Amino acid sequence: MTINYMLLLQNLALIVFWLLVVPGAFIALLTGVNRNTKQYLANGFGINSELYLGFIGIFCHELSHLLVALLFGHRITGVRLLKRPHPNQRTRNGDSDLALGYVNHTWNQGNWYQSTGNLFIGIAPIFGCSLVLLGLTAWLLPGLFAGLVAFASHPLALDWSALRHAITDANDSWGHGLIVFILAMNISIGGFDLSAADFRNSKMGLIGFTILILVVTAIWTLLTGAAGWLRGVATVMALLAVILSGALLISGLANLLVRLCLHVKWHH
Repeated sequence: MTINYMLLLQNLALIVFWLLVVPGAFIALLTGVNRNTKQYLANGFGINSELYLGFIGIFCHELSHLLVALLFGHRITGVRLLKRPHPNQRTRNGDSDLALGYVNHTWNQGNWYQSTGNLFIGIAPIFGCSLVLLGLTAWLLPGLFAGLVAFASHPLALDWSALRHAITDANDSWGHGLIVFILAMNISIGGFDLSAADFRNSKMGLIGFTILILVVTAIWTLLTGAAGWLRGVATVMALLAVILSGALLISGLANLLVRLCLHVKWHH
């Protein structure tokens, strides 16, 4: 068998880009923006403001962890999908109890599937909250949703005219639009900020996942050239990038609104 090393290296680079670099960039951006939002809230309005203004997002965040942990066969040892922080109380490791929710779980470290699952459990809230936002749009703003579907139906050749028409021509209720906006702000504030523990858990499964996608891509390249495999991955990840771009836009708006509110508070 003659091996095309240039094609092999190209395909490995592409799979790393689509499955690691693209989602990693969005995860970093969403976490950075929303962590900054929560810091402003805590400094300006107190730590409980994060709970009041982001309780739906916090619930979705922890539920995403829980569902994916169960999917990967982890044993759940403790769950609080929503809780009030207690800065004056101490946790087992001596830190202040600032948690707004938690999902504690254990796994068999000798089980590759369960260990690799830590990657997906850690980053689950980013995708879970994005799907909730998408579902709310489909339910309350069907016209806008249909336009977004048309826009993203060919993610490797995005139809910007379809997006423009979706925004300008949708006949959805303004009341529904306001409800979606308020819910989206709440989900953004409470749901998209991955904690340090989330990132630590994700790192445990990153090596296993990376090895898997490299091996699969290498085998498919040697057998078939992997054109279909890479095209499918690119299509799915480009669609996901469209969804996460919307989540990033909403997160940016939430950050701007919080900053404006604090500016008004601090200068009056």
